[in-house]
Amino acid sequence: MGTNEVFAISNKPGEVTLKGFNYIKDRLPNNFEVCLIVEKDGHLSAGCWDTGLWSTDHGKIPGSFRQSRGEVLEFDSVLAWLPIEKTEIDIKELWWNPEYRLISIIYDSIMVFAKDTDNYLTMEYYGGNEGKIIFYMDVQTGNILENDKNRKEEIYYLQSTLRAWYSDMREKLLEGYQNGKFTILPEWDEQG
Repeated sequence: MGTNEVFAISNKPGEVTLKGFNYIKDRLPNNFEVCLIVEKDGHLSAGCWDTGLWSTDHGKIPGSFRQSRGEVLEFDSVLAWLPIEKTEIDIKELWWNPEYRLISIIYDSIMVFAKDTDNYLTMEYYGGNEGKIIFYMDVQTGNILENDKNRKEEIYYLQSTLRAWYSDMREKLLEGYQNGKFTILPEWDEQG
């Protein structure tokens, strides 16, 4: 039995974004799958997906979520769902440090954090066979300074991507550095 990998992102204390939900209009849960549910009115709930005859109104609807207190959440009231019995949430410990803020994500594998007035960006790379690598970039030059386990061969392959990202974001990074407060950067796509 595999697991569903979900990312938890926190830009500041008290806020957590979970990435990995399925929109109900795109995909239905497996029968009897227990899910965390986002209702269309914004409420969070949990329930077990049921495609039985009673839950489908004799085939008129795809199913419904049965809840522990005997309530039923109808298909039409659900926006998105996340299977919770087979889910592992990948929480990055740095995201819980209130001095740092997530300011950019590059290709879903490099997370860029900034501490206001700091000369360096902290980057976490998730890829390859090595797991997480933490390294640092000078805000003023874009130079990669060091990494936590001296795995320079991994960083070597990221150089062109990071140079392109830094080149595109340099003005905003320097503005944040000079103002003493880094801001969340716009979504980045490498332009060839």
